[in-house]
Amino acid sequence: MENFSVILVEPIYGGNIGSVARVMMNFGFKNLVMVNPPLTGIDAMKFAVHAKEIVQNAKIFKSFDEMAENFDLLIGTSAEIAGGKNFIRTPISSAKIGNVVNADGNIGLVFGREDFGLSDKEIEKCDILVTIPTDKTYKSLNLSHSVAVILYELVREKNLRGANLKKMKLANKTERDVMLEKFTELVSVFELGDFRTRLIRKTFRIVTGRSFVSGRECNTLTGVFRRARELIEKQKKENI
Repeated sequence: MENFSVILVEPIYGGNIGSVARVMMNFGFKNLVMVNPPLTGIDAMKFAVHAKEIVQNAKIFKSFDEMAENFDLLIGTSAEIAGGKNFIRTPISSAKIGNVVNADGNIGLVFGREDFGLSDKEIEKCDILVTIPTDKTYKSLNLSHSVAVILYELVREKNLRGANLKKMKLANKTERDVMLEKFTELVSVFELGDFRTRLIRKTFRIVTGRSFVSGRECNTLTGVFRRARELIEKQKKENI
C-alpha cells in the first residue's frame, strides 16, 4: 500500500490526527499528508500511540491545490451526498473502492474537516467521490472512523485477490490532464455553452476516474479526441 496516502484537509484536532495515524498503522499505511493542519502537539502524539512516526513524517501543504499537484488520482470522501442531478456530489459506495488496489500510481485518499468536510470546490477537483453508508439520522462519522472504514475496504480487497493481484500502471496526472484538455476541446466544437461543457467535463472525469484508466488507455483516448476535433473543424471549413 505504499502508493496510497491518507490526506487530511485542515484537520482541527490534534487528537484526531493521532487517531488517524494509529488506524493507518493498524492497516499497514504509512503516508500521511495534511493540508494546512494545526500544530501537532501532545494530543496528536498521545493518540497516535505507537504510530508517532507517521505523524512526525507527515507531508504538509499550505493549500489543496498545492497538494493535488502531487497525485495521479484523488479519491474524495463525503457524508453529504446528492442525487444523480448533482454531478459534484454523486458518489460511489465505500464497498466499491477496492478496485483501486490494482492501480499502480500515486493515489490520495482525501478526508475533509471534522466540522463540514470537503467543500464543493475541493470535491470537484477530486477524480472520484466516495461515501460510507450510515444511518440518515446521524450520517457523519468521526474522522478516524471514516479513515478506518476506507482503509479496511482496500486491505480486504487486497487480501481477497492475494497472489492474483496484478498491478495496472495508472495514468499519471499529466496524462490525465492532457486527455481531459483534448476532450474539452472536442466538446467545445459543439458550442454547448459554459455550464453544459463544465458538466460534461466533470462527468467524463468522474467516469474515467472510476475506471482507473491506464497510461496507455489515456494516451489512446487523447489521440482519438485530438483527431476527432481536427476532422470536425476541417469539415466545418469545407462547408463554409
